[in-house]
Amino acid sequence: MIMKHRIYTKPFTRINENWNTYGELNTLPTDEKYSDNIITGSANGHHINRHNDIVKDFYQLIGIDIVTETVFDYKYPRISEKIIRPIINKRPFLVVGAPNTLKFLCSKGFQTFAPFINEDYDQIVDPVYRMKFLLDEITRLTQMPIDKIKDFVLEYTPILNHNFNILKDLEQQELKSISKLLSKL
Repeated sequence: MIMKHRIYTKPFTRINENWNTYGELNTLPTDEKYSDNIITGSANGHHINRHNDIVKDFYQLIGIDIVTETVFDYKYPRISEKIIRPIINKRPFLVVGAPNTLKFLCSKGFQTFAPFINEDYDQIVDPVYRMKFLLDEITRLTQMPIDKIKDFVLEYTPILNHNFNILKDLEQQELKSISKLLSKL
């Protein structure tokens, strides 16, 4: 069976995502301001710092981040840098990912955004039903007036700050937990 590659005339542009494995799509940002080598960063740190500035600028335009995690139809939650980005940038999010991803985050001390965001999707194991639920929730959120979303972000600022602080301390907490487990062996 021969598979045809689909060629897109207008690529979907994402900053710092290496999803274009075969180089079929031009994934470089189209804005002149983002045209230097920020996609992969560089060892001297210049491009990495520029990338951080771009992400911060980008997050100024975001009310709620729709995080598409690495896995969806998978029985265990998987956390990657994709969820870390909105936490670092103090933005609420919903996760298009494996079931119980939010539950796992809560077990690490993070707080989520219910009841403003209906997070019942996190408990749905069937991927088709979970996706349908997510699409309905995304549709509901995108139809909200911008002022209501701004009010939501302001109201949840203590949670956004809490999550940011949890993330800052998470590395040390995880290392202590691992050390404790190893000492029992």
